[in-house]
Amino acid sequence: MRLACRRPPARRRPPPATDQATPQASKDQASSSTGTGSNHNPMAGLLLLAVDAVALALLILAAPTAPHSLDGLFSGYGGGSPQHQQADPTPEHEHHFLEAHNNLRARYGVPPLRWSSKLARYARRWSSLRRFDCVVMHSPASPYGENVFWGTGSNWRATDAVASWASEASYFDWRAQACHPGQVCGHFTQLVWNDTEYVGCGRSQCFVDGVFITCSYDPPGNWKGEVPLT
Repeated sequence: MRLACRRPPARRRPPPATDQATPQASKDQASSSTGTGSNHNPMAGLLLLAVDAVALALLILAAPTAPHSLDGLFSGYGGGSPQHQQADPTPEHEHHFLEAHNNLRARYGVPPLRWSSKLARYARRWSSLRRFDCVVMHSPASPYGENVFWGTGSNWRATDAVASWASEASYFDWRAQACHPGQVCGHFTQLVWNDTEYVGCGRSQCFVDGVFITCSYDPPGNWKGEVPLT
């Protein structure tokens, strides 16, 4: 089962930035429900929730605001932010996510993405915030395009998340340039959105079992009235 948060359309598309979503699957079990069954000390759990709440508030306050214009069926969201940093402190992490994205984009003839450590920090922060419950949801008021993934077990990697999002290609009507009625395909369209230039991803191990992965994109895709590959 795949879950994509719907974003309200807005007026205009902001200019692209220069710096820098929620299917889930599992080798053990695929699910979009909230994880349960923790054996943690209750007080420790309350402390973690309090820390997460503070971090979430900081995340929301730190996010730049911008007008948005998205098709409600699509998962991508946002406006963008300047000054991408091309270096990343974890080259292997960067390589795996970039390779998975760009291998797919090459199949559809769209330009390769570049890594943004700014986007990666944002994505890691959101994945970390979801580590306690691993509820499959998008970050609130994100200024970027965003795909999220959750799977039970601990072996999930970049290729698994990207393959899960890419599987939505079967729900995209290429003649109509839209999702098939009643289907979600916005994670796929964000992956292959031609105008997107940067990606950054984060991965967290859930306390309640599983892995939560977030990838952020800039400029974001899934603009209402536009099509993915042009």
